[in-house]
Amino acid sequence: MTFLMGFLLLICIGVSPAFAAGSSSFNFPQGTVDLISSHPGWNPQQKNSLGLHFKMKEHWHIYWKNSGDSGAAPKWKWTVENARLTGGQWPLPERIHVEGLTNLGYSHESLFIFDLEPQDPAKPVSVVLNLEFLICKVECIPYFTELRKEIPFSAQTGPPAAIFSKFIYPEKAPTSFRWSVDGRTDQILKTTLSLPVNLNLKNLEVFPEDGETFKSSVPALEPQGSQYRIQLPLQDTSKTDFTGSRFLLVTEDTDGNKKGYEMELTAAAPAALATILIWALLGGFILNFMPCVFPVLSIKVLSFLGPDQDKHKLRISGLYYTMGVMCSFLALGGLLLALRAGGEQIGWGFQLQSPLIAAGIALLFVWLGLNFLGTFEIGQSLSYLGAKKTSQSLWGSFMTGVLATVVATPCTAPFMGAALGASLALPAMNTLMVFAGLGLGMALPFLILSYTPQALKFLPKPGMWMQTLKEFLAFPLFATVLWLLWVLSHQIVVDSIIYLLGVFLLVALWVWFTHTIRHEKARQLTLLAGFILSFVLLTALPQESISVSASNTAAAEVWKPFTAEQVQQDLEQGKSVFIDFTAAWCITCQVNKKLVLHTTEIQKAFTENNVQLYKADWTDKDPKITEALAQYGRNSLPLYVFYPAGSRKALLLPEILTKGIVLDLFNKEKEP
Repeated sequence: MTFLMGFLLLICIGVSPAFAAGSSSFNFPQGTVDLISSHPGWNPQQKNSLGLHFKMKEHWHIYWKNSGDSGAAPKWKWTVENARLTGGQWPLPERIHVEGLTNLGYSHESLFIFDLEPQDPAKPVSVVLNLEFLICKVECIPYFTELRKEIPFSAQTGPPAAIFSKFIYPEKAPTSFRWSVDGRTDQILKTTLSLPVNLNLKNLEVFPEDGETFKSSVPALEPQGSQYRIQLPLQDTSKTDFTGSRFLLVTEDTDGNKKGYEMELTAAAPAALATILIWALLGGFILNFMPCVFPVLSIKVLSFLGPDQDKHKLRISGLYYTMGVMCSFLALGGLLLALRAGGEQIGWGFQLQSPLIAAGIALLFVWLGLNFLGTFEIGQSLSYLGAKKTSQSLWGSFMTGVLATVVATPCTAPFMGAALGASLALPAMNTLMVFAGLGLGMALPFLILSYTPQALKFLPKPGMWMQTLKEFLAFPLFATVLWLLWVLSHQIVVDSIIYLLGVFLLVALWVWFTHTIRHEKARQLTLLAGFILSFVLLTALPQESISVSASNTAAAEVWKPFTAEQVQQDLEQGKSVFIDFTAAWCITCQVNKKLVLHTTEIQKAFTENNVQLYKADWTDKDPKITEALAQYGRNSLPLYVFYPAGSRKALLLPEILTKGIVLDLFNKEKEP
């Protein structure tokens, strides 16, 4: 809070700021402040210092250089004659909790020290200090005063006044300390502090100097041998490059003596970024085998089975498909970063949280399915999402890559969740590199196939069977439409779904009508007009929201709606907790439920071990669930979190579950 804000606060509570001028001491109703010297007289053979000594009455406090959630640090302007003033040591601060706010400052007593370097022994050192400070209880009062001090030369030397050794001041952290950024997730910066193995520290506290970027609340600390995993809470206005951010570390040695270290954050290690990129590449590759992607990949498969298998043209087609995938991933990554910078709480798959987008994909798949069945042909446009004439197939290859990316977002493959979560902790350029890695991994099988002539020998020869295959592949597209309708049933009312089905009916009627048009060009234009008209009609889709329906199965009824407060309460009581972060549009989530989580065997294991089950449903946009995901370093689904009984250490399970993975959680608890 600036001093202007302090004045506004004073106006609100009816208190006037106090002004004073004069001597080396200033008395005010809440305490005193004195300008003192370390010695009665200065001498070049000793360390000469000035001190600004505050003493405050009970429950009143002043502020550190980062004041925290409110308040303002003291400000001083020095005029010094016959000496040079250097440094400015702030004693170790404390966290002060007032009315739900966390402030950083000093209560009772504090001493700020400044070093003096006198010049001419024939003259005294003369000091004038213009001081502004804010002192607070619940209400705050600013004071403005002028303090004066004159220190003569003295031939005598001696130790400094006792008050100068009463307080503890930070020192620069040793070079053996290492503190690096691991990644960022929404409002959390994940870091690792590495200390010397033989250094045994206790009660570590972290105070950020930058209050605009970091919150003043206590960060999460997890000791791991000689390392600390530190999660620093971020402000909404935080910067994106954290390298060089300064902190004060306050700790105790084995004898209980407090010490303070000043140090800076360093950039994430290159190896860490390389690891994340490898995860992204593997995750993108595995994404090809997820059920939500197969219907679109079938379109690309047809291009390799077509009669035109010219090596050069296949390579170009593979490149265009790769560009379509990678451009789409980069666009999604850029949009994700832009929306987050604007304060939106979103994550991977966020577009399917919009009923209009889910309905639009379903409508597109209806058109594609009808085309695969041969009910119509649009020679220059829609049908060339597949591949026929090479002159038109390049654009089709690119758009197939775009479409494959759009429908891939409901799925999260192994390695992919960790890569996505870690990417948002990195600078924007590195985050986009991770998204590019995901895209390259997804496009890699087709890129390799298009550049490997030997592999083409194993492809079957063209024939009439290809038409049968094409018609058959229409049905996975229609199955995807059914799935999208099921997703929509969890988002919008039945009347809206009936409206969408009515648009599907209109599409079928329109396609039938075009068969009555004999002129080829007129028929093509009519089909194209119907394609555009269907999406125009879709924009009027009623989007009245409904609460997510509870499952009718007995297994689903035991899952309670997720709230962070209730989970925290269960952990405080020493209970086991299992959290299922899920969504109706997440296919992997639904498969895991059907095959593992909602089975009788697993439900029995949960019951026997008295596990509290929570479902965090992200089908619709929910900032609280997005924030909870970020706490675990993720921004994608699925995510499964388990807390063993009596422990607050979260165990993150793989994206694809098996019964054995879940049952092992309880077997490990029973091991001696």
